[in-house]
Amino acid sequence: MKDVLILSAVLVLSSGSVLAADQPQTGGPRAACQADVAKLCPGIQPGGGRILGCLKQNEAQVSTSCKEAIAKGRARKAPGAPASSQG
Repeated sequence: MKDVLILSAVLVLSSGSVLAADQPQTGGPRAACQADVAKLCPGIQPGGGRILGCLKQNEAQVSTSCKEAIAKGRARKAPGAPASSQG
């Protein structure tokens, strides 16, 4: 199950849409994973999937909240997913 979650995260986050700089402050993967990235991936330059690759390499130490936020982000971006009601 973890492998599926991480693979899903790689696919979603490599597109750059989930961790975009304009994420609302109400949460999302950027906020949920900020501490994990700071702790596990210091000095990693954003872009090209490098941060996601770092999180994948450190999968066992990634927080549950980060993994869950990535999974939710993937579900929102999946083809056929209902459009967001936020406007």
